[in-house]
This record gives sequence, structure tokens and C-alpha cells, in this order.
Amino acid sequence: MKKVFSVIALVFTAVLALSGCVNMNAEINVVGQDKTTGVVEVTINKENLQGKSLDEVLAATVDTAAMEKEIEGQWTYSKVEEGENVGLRFETDGTKTYTQLADAFKIFGFQFGLADDGKEVTFSMPGDKATVDQNFTEANLEVNFPGEVTSNGPGVVHGKAVTFDLVKGAEVYQATGKFDHSLLYSLVFGGALLVLSLIFVAVFAPKGVKESH
Repeated sequence: MKKVFSVIALVFTAVLALSGCVNMNAEINVVGQDKTTGVVEVTINKENLQGKSLDEVLAATVDTAAMEKEIEGQWTYSKVEEGENVGLRFETDGTKTYTQLADAFKIFGFQFGLADDGKEVTFSMPGDKATVDQNFTEANLEVNFPGEVTSNGPGVVHGKAVTFDLVKGAEVYQATGKFDHSLLYSLVFGGALLVLSLIFVAVFAPKGVKESH
């Protein structure tokens, strides 16, 4: 069964009626252990607005107050213009825990889980929890990890990210990536070297230098 993501439907009901062609690109960004951010961007080609501007369409058809009430405390939004496409960009209101991010994305119809074992973090979402309306010409979900992607299905891996095509659909969307502890290790190693250097200076400094203190 196909469905339109709720907030997207609220905003783009008139746009869907005008053209039936909407693009959606979402991002889940794991920035650390139990620290995440998210983005949902919805756009449409300017030609499909039948000579009107996006501002005119939204002002005439969208209950902005209702939309802002639904996303309050979880998302902020702004208008975007990317070449021939215009639309809205929703961004999480600050950094979220795994649970907070999952709750925020439910507004858009996503129902997923994030969990980690301290070394790797795993994303999982049933395919029937991310179905999109047939009017969507593009619907992608990108999951970004701090470190290397170690497994995924059925997404496309590029660098530390996995992109899922929600229009094609799947029984389940899954991906696992490593945490990047290189900065922590470098800080620990650097701190250890500093301590050893101070000990070395204290022990092996010339006697006259020691006595002068």
C-alpha cells in the first residue's frame, strides 16, 4: 500500500494536484554515539507550478500554522531553490539521540531504528514503513556514518554513506557503519606523549636547572 508522508502531504497537496511530480531526499546523519541530525528536502520543478511562484502556491493553499505546530520542537524549515527545482528543506532542531531522531522522522512517515554496540551503529527500517505515493518521481534516504560502512542492503554505498531508493522499495532497509574514534585516539596518544615528555624533562633536566627552581 502506498502513502504520502504526512507533513509532505500537508505542504504539497496543491502541488501534487498541479503536477503529480515531487522529489524527496532525506538524510540521517550519525555524528557520534547516540548523536544524530536529520534532513528532509522536498522539491518540485518550477515548470509544474503553472507560472506561479512557490510562495504564491504555499500562501494560497498551505496551512502554515498547522504545519509549524506539527514540526514544533523537532524540525525547522526553510525554502530552497536548486536550479530548476524549488521546495522546502526541513532540518532537525539541534542534535538528537537515536530515539529522538526516530520520533522526529515519524512525522514524515519513516519508522526506523538506530542502535550501537560501541564500535558500530546499525540502521534498520522495514520496507512497508517507508512507502511513498506514486506521485513521487524521486524518493531517496541517505544514512551517513562516522566511519566505514560495513554492511548494507539494498542501498548504494558511497564513502561513509548508504543511499536507499524508496521508489524501488524493499522488504527491509539496513546498514551498519563504524564509529570514527581516530580523533579520540589521537587526543589520548597526544596527551600521553605530553605527560611522558614532562616526566622526561623533570627526571633528566640538568641539576643546576632543578636547583634553580
